[in-house]
Amino acid sequence: MTEGPTDLDSLLGLRSVKRSFFDQYRAAESRLRRSMHALDRVSGALVRTAEGPEELMLSVLKVAYDQLDAEWALVALRDGQLPSVEPRHVIVDPEGRFVAFEGRDLAPVPEGLPKDVVNVLLAVLRGGRSAEVADAGGPEAVTVPLILHGGVIGGLASWRHPGRQADDIDTVVLRILAAQAAVALHNSVLFRDKEMLLARAEEAYEEARGHVVELSRRNSELEIAHRELDAAHRQRILDVERSRMARELHDSVSQLVLGAGMHLQLGLDAVGDADRQRPLLEKAVHLTDQAVDQLRSVIYALRTIDDGDGRLSRLIEDLCRLHVPSTMSSEVRVLGDEVPTTPGIEHELLRIAGEALSNAARHSRGSGVVVTLDFGDEAVALTVEDDGVGRPQDLRGLLEAVRTGSPEERHGLVNMRERAEMVGGVLRISGSDAGGVAITVVAPGVGGLDTAVRGSVR
Repeated sequence: MTEGPTDLDSLLGLRSVKRSFFDQYRAAESRLRRSMHALDRVSGALVRTAEGPEELMLSVLKVAYDQLDAEWALVALRDGQLPSVEPRHVIVDPEGRFVAFEGRDLAPVPEGLPKDVVNVLLAVLRGGRSAEVADAGGPEAVTVPLILHGGVIGGLASWRHPGRQADDIDTVVLRILAAQAAVALHNSVLFRDKEMLLARAEEAYEEARGHVVELSRRNSELEIAHRELDAAHRQRILDVERSRMARELHDSVSQLVLGAGMHLQLGLDAVGDADRQRPLLEKAVHLTDQAVDQLRSVIYALRTIDDGDGRLSRLIEDLCRLHVPSTMSSEVRVLGDEVPTTPGIEHELLRIAGEALSNAARHSRGSGVVVTLDFGDEAVALTVEDDGVGRPQDLRGLLEAVRTGSPEERHGLVNMRERAEMVGGVLRISGSDAGGVAITVVAPGVGGLDTAVRGSVR
């Protein structure tokens, strides 16, 4: 009976216990340990994918350099392959320094490169075939291609020291390293591009958020502007209607009441002082005067200056159209450079001008009225003068009489004087060059009296 193989034979696969077998076993174990160490270095190099293509290329090149205990080593990419990767090549010299012709800021330009190294570099860059690359490297070179998706994208080469023999493990390790390096380089490019896209997306997101905030702000401003526009439109409609009502009152009702008052005044002048109808006529004249005053107050309140430029002279022109009847002429003159006054002074000057124009229209019996505005550096003067039959001394006497509590008529003069004093001004009553009465108000503001105004006051 033949004995079967022992357990030791089955486990170890030992068919001989000769000394030569154990020598082979120890050599195989050494090769295995060396291979495992090489693969460990390969894996250590390839895990640097996230650090960028340059760091990955340096790590791969260092493994190839150390694996063969090389004198020179290089890694290079073909022109047109992975075009975004920089540098396109890196070389390790006998002193272990990284050198490159371009693409790496901290790498010096190589000097004294062996012809075989230059030939392999040029062959890889130009896209030479694997056999051409191997032939260019000479007998001391171990060259392997970098293959991605079935195509060659570059090459890895290492030159042994003279006397150092390369074995199958060196070639296999370099092939594994080259194959994995090509994939890792591609992944590194994808990772870098992804990081760049992510950064751009975050930047675009922040920019979009900023646009959202800006659009929200502008939308709020637009809503406010829309509400203001609606309010302005409603106010415009209201102003147009108020102006229409003011024109209707001025052109129809006030003219009728003013005409009735004038006819009553003529009737009053025609009757004697002893006539029993005189008190009734005087009362009727007084009531029509009050009606005219109230109508003009309403018209003045309704009237808006839609087509004016806001200047005092323009506002007074509107007052002339409001208070002066069509049977009298009116003119507004401006002396000096017209500048804005304070709102308070402007308001009082307009009320005084309206009162003076109303008095001239009702009592002067003249054919025209002239309003003069004199602007200076420290004061503004307003003069309303007519060519009627009034005498300034009579008006001054009536003003003094009203002050002491005598007749109520001519109370408008008191109002004008009080309004002038409210803004720190003075009221003067004098004769006009046209033969009637001139009422002048000098208020603090922007000018002194012009000689033309002074000449018209006496």
